[in-house]
Amino acid sequence: MIYFDNNATTPLAKEVKDEMASCFDIFGNPSSLHVEGQRSRQVIDTARKRVADFIGARPEEIVFTGSGTEADNIAVTGYALSEPDGAIITTAIEHSAVLKPVCRLEESGRTVIKLLPDGDGEINAKDSASAIRSLNKGLLTIMMANNETGVIQPIKELAAVAKEQGLLVHTDAVQAAGKIPLNVDELGVDMLSISAHKFHGPKGIGALYIRGGVKVSPVHLGGTQEHAMRPGTENILAIAGLGKACELAGQHLCDSRLRDMFEEMILASVPDSFVNGKDALRVPNTSNIGFKGLENQAIVINLDLENIAASTGAACSAAKKEASHVLTAMCMSSAEARSSVRFSFSRYNTEEEIVQAVAKIGEVVGRMRKRLAK
Repeated sequence: MIYFDNNATTPLAKEVKDEMASCFDIFGNPSSLHVEGQRSRQVIDTARKRVADFIGARPEEIVFTGSGTEADNIAVTGYALSEPDGAIITTAIEHSAVLKPVCRLEESGRTVIKLLPDGDGEINAKDSASAIRSLNKGLLTIMMANNETGVIQPIKELAAVAKEQGLLVHTDAVQAAGKIPLNVDELGVDMLSISAHKFHGPKGIGALYIRGGVKVSPVHLGGTQEHAMRPGTENILAIAGLGKACELAGQHLCDSRLRDMFEEMILASVPDSFVNGKDALRVPNTSNIGFKGLENQAIVINLDLENIAASTGAACSAAKKEASHVLTAMCMSSAEARSSVRFSFSRYNTEEEIVQAVAKIGEVVGRMRKRLAK
């Protein structure tokens, strides 16, 4: 299998497996005061520091969650619980982990503003400033890198305007972590979400950075674990894996070599193909390519038969048949959006795989178009 679906999930790094395996016999409850409990606590403390170092934060500002989705929900809903009158400003191209809790808040009467991207999928910081300045209390929640196109949003510039107005700032950095440098102080954000399995860590573990002093109410109630923000006995195996994945990701950020090679070869060899967001700043591993006249689900299925893994977009909505809300927000037609396939690479992919995949993609697209022409 040539695996080009790394934005959906990534293979577990060997070093992460080894780190998790070293914790198999550490069984104590981290909240217990005895030796076995404190062995578990040490695992968590080590991982927390690694995560904090990865994003330029302090360990006490890290909350472990069950996923990036949960981290986003805690950020958005937790803010709403703490500020009943606070508005929410977001974008039309967010992941459903942000859009759905925001929509629920809007349905309950909360003021919500959704910014629209340009044709390349970027939120224009200058054009958005007036919308942000229309609020004097609220939360700005904007993803750092789009999960479908890879387009990087101007978080630093948007956050600066939001801070002038006294707004809190959250960014969903799930698709940015491990691909571009992250530093919460440089970005100017108050909250930031990551998910381990997007950068060679285990599934079922994420983290939410909450800047010291920021008021966010717990979404779940129970014990005092994770500063009472995420109560419940901690999953130390997954937490250890996240910590190690963060340590590794800081040493192995992606470069755009494979993506650029892939796009150049596709555009040169496959007629009527186009790259979505091509002229915007993007994370270096993501390529969203349209193949005019074809349906992306059919393309992905046919590629799978050729042992090439790609996707139609977000993994959590891959079974849906409607056009991508991200691509249609970029003013693409439904047909163009439904013809687009996401290819995403990791440090484990090779140039040889790129060459093989491009040849197979050309064959698949050619066969499909011939069938439609009959």
